[in-house]
Amino acid sequence: MRFTHARRVRASEEPMSTPLLVRSLDSLLPRSAREFGGKAVGLAALVQGGFPVPAAHVVSSRAALETFERVLPSHLQPAQLLSARPVDEQALAQAQKRVLAATLDAELQQALSKAFAALRASDADEVAVRSSSTAEDQDAVSAAGLHHSVLDVRDEAQLFDAVRHCWASVFHPRVASYLQALGAERVGAMGLVIQAMVPADSAGVLMTVNPLSGDPAQMLISASYGLGTAVTDGSVTPDSYCVDKVSGWISDRVLGDKARRLVLGPEGGLRSESVPTELARKEALDEYALGRLIEVGRRIEQYFGDARDVEFAFVDDELFILQARPLGLGFGATNAARPSRRPTAHARDGRSIVWSNVNVGEALPGVATPLTWSVLSDFSELGFRQAFAALGCKVPREARLVGSFRGRIYLNLSELVEIGSQVPGVRPTSVLPLGGGAEVERLELALPRRGSAGYLLRLPAIAARFASSNLGLASRLQAFETRFGEERARIEALDLRILPAAALDQTLSDVRRLLDEAGAILLTNYGGLLAALLPLRAALRLLSGARADGELQTLLSAIEEVEAALPGRELLSVAEAFARDVAARELLLGSEAGALSGRQALTAIEGLGACAARDAFATFLSRHGHRGVREAELSEPRWREDPGLLIDALRLHVKHAGSEPARRLEQRLLELRKGADQALSSYPAPLRPALSTLLSLVRRSLRTRERLRSHVVRILGFFRIIALDVSRRLRVREPEVGPDAAFFLNLPELHGVLRSERTAVLSRVALRRRQYERERSLPDPPDTFVGYPPPLSSEPLDHADETLRGHAAGPGAVEAKARVLRSVGELAKLEPGEVLVVPSADVGWAPLFVLAGALVTERGGPLSHACVVAREYGLPAVVNVSGATRRIESGDRLRVDGDSGVVQVLSRG
Repeated sequence: MRFTHARRVRASEEPMSTPLLVRSLDSLLPRSAREFGGKAVGLAALVQGGFPVPAAHVVSSRAALETFERVLPSHLQPAQLLSARPVDEQALAQAQKRVLAATLDAELQQALSKAFAALRASDADEVAVRSSSTAEDQDAVSAAGLHHSVLDVRDEAQLFDAVRHCWASVFHPRVASYLQALGAERVGAMGLVIQAMVPADSAGVLMTVNPLSGDPAQMLISASYGLGTAVTDGSVTPDSYCVDKVSGWISDRVLGDKARRLVLGPEGGLRSESVPTELARKEALDEYALGRLIEVGRRIEQYFGDARDVEFAFVDDELFILQARPLGLGFGATNAARPSRRPTAHARDGRSIVWSNVNVGEALPGVATPLTWSVLSDFSELGFRQAFAALGCKVPREARLVGSFRGRIYLNLSELVEIGSQVPGVRPTSVLPLGGGAEVERLELALPRRGSAGYLLRLPAIAARFASSNLGLASRLQAFETRFGEERARIEALDLRILPAAALDQTLSDVRRLLDEAGAILLTNYGGLLAALLPLRAALRLLSGARADGELQTLLSAIEEVEAALPGRELLSVAEAFARDVAARELLLGSEAGALSGRQALTAIEGLGACAARDAFATFLSRHGHRGVREAELSEPRWREDPGLLIDALRLHVKHAGSEPARRLEQRLLELRKGADQALSSYPAPLRPALSTLLSLVRRSLRTRERLRSHVVRILGFFRIIALDVSRRLRVREPEVGPDAAFFLNLPELHGVLRSERTAVLSRVALRRRQYERERSLPDPPDTFVGYPPPLSSEPLDHADETLRGHAAGPGAVEAKARVLRSVGELAKLEPGEVLVVPSADVGWAPLFVLAGALVTERGGPLSHACVVAREYGLPAVVNVSGATRRIESGDRLRVDGDSGVVQVLSRG
């Protein structure tokens, strides 16, 4: 075998000419090894812990400092260069050139030669020379990937040259700016690790905490064939595994393409080569390797007491740990050690858990950024617990109610249903259809048998508490809205650019408090909604049988004063103002209008001068500019930032809608209200008062829910503007971090950045950004699955089935051509009256609903926000139609029956 770490250099065999500058790794004591740099300290700790680390020697940072002192004039010394603001890149280049041309000290050369010989004696044919700065691999400062490493060093001349190149990386402008922003001590203190090269068969990275969701109960593994460099630099798409840390159960696995691998060339250097197709289709790690890696990953986290980013390699079946740096702020010992759920139950039942994003995926489709996940997962967990507590249900402290799969948010239906079943009569068959849930029969069978005596004994206290909270809801809402109005005015008046970090940190805490308060009221309202809706639905099923769901949609149509429906209705009035104004109409429909972006069009509208069209649009933005598509995702711009969808919708309205579209919509809504009144009057007279009371309660709760949802979206907008300003501050300190860095931090980390000017985030943000982009490149997992998503998540196209079924969500039936839109960027293709077929639709899509003839979505339930809006516009709607955007193509002629939940393909376009 070309390489083995079985024989390591003993301390007595160390090079003796400069014993304090070059030492063997296994003679190094981590607590007194700071001068050798962060990478060396981490590796020494791994060796001391008995982990399988390749043989290595380390070089003290004093060797670099002494060389800089000898070969560089005073004005090119690292400390002097970094004192200049901005950094003088020309001076840095001069310093780099001098260091690369320097002759190493004779004693240092001798010590390096002896270290190299010792490594060769351990059967290492090649070595890697890796930078080990004293400013890297710390809890708050990573600097990972900033400095230089030289791989596949085969002789002494290459070794000396590699040492110079690593030292010269101190003078790279990126490194200099990073260290300058941190105010790093001992600038230029660059240690080195000279380590046996591992000719890996497969390699990659293990993170002991999921870096995207921040879930401390999950580990994430990325692996591919060949050297791990191809994984860490993103040049291959690796296999990825999400692992339950407690049980070792792999909850998700995604096969990467692994088309190429990086290997050691026979004549030296690295070589990229094709991976045979049959091999690429296999996983890079077999079950034995995965099990070994998971076990070592758990031990590493336990040994260090915090979350770690672990680089590993396998040669044959032998595992080597190449590095284990701290994963970063926010993943400290407390989080890493905290179990998020009961080990035995979830280890035993994990493969039978039903996960679904049918409803939550409508509010937040696609991959969530880490900041969004951090805010909304905590919000959801807290909210569910409060809601269940209000119903008198006991929620296990360790229960995991929300999860992340491939970056998408899912609800644990098994856990939610089991907790909810503590209320007598609440079963999956009665609750899940309201939210669009699936696997109802499986969930029914899995429910434990429980008596209701204990709950009934507590019922008087539960009922009193429930009645008190719901009867006082109106006054609580009014008090909150008064406080929220004051806080909103205060926050919107702040100039975040000049706000001290401590004040911005306090503002972030204030916004979190607002979100929790709004959420508590929202969930109290949800309890009242279900308390009225469940008996109303049960009564309709007794009275109308199979027609009950359609009858319910009719009764819930055209509810007046629903906040979520206002944007679409008011945009019609804006369109009428543009249609009446020649200059405004030309701006929208002129030959150059289509080339204007949303921001450019906004500027052009503002330049119209005083006119009804400009004033109407400004009023619309002041009322609804906080909304947008995917408005629960904090990184997405709001309408007031990018009104592109609004401008495109106005163009379509003005071009196609003709005169008085708002009046025509009001007439349609009037007819819907008459239809609802007629439906109610068709029931037996003795039952009408009770049904009418329940219906009034449901309608009022839905109005309140949409009103509160609007407040929540405004609050999420506050999180967004704070994150944008934190991103701006971070970019000043670390220019390469990008303009959106804060969205790749979690909430505790955001507070940490504002409380510490020395916190560095570049490597953490880069890591998560790569993971985020990887997750986005994957097809969505199924809306509902059991255990974990299938390895191949893309569902095959099925055009043979001409009948598609979902949930009835908006009454009425329409026959029209389909228009499949997968993003709002395709909006211009929509023609009035077409059936809008989309993966999901939140309130941000509402301006399109008044143009469409019907709505079909892949996600959502009858009570989702999009369905409430669709019913307000009298739009027949069917939701939760699996694979609709793949099974239907634009131009297909459809019949959409919003009463039965059936979509029929009448003919193919």
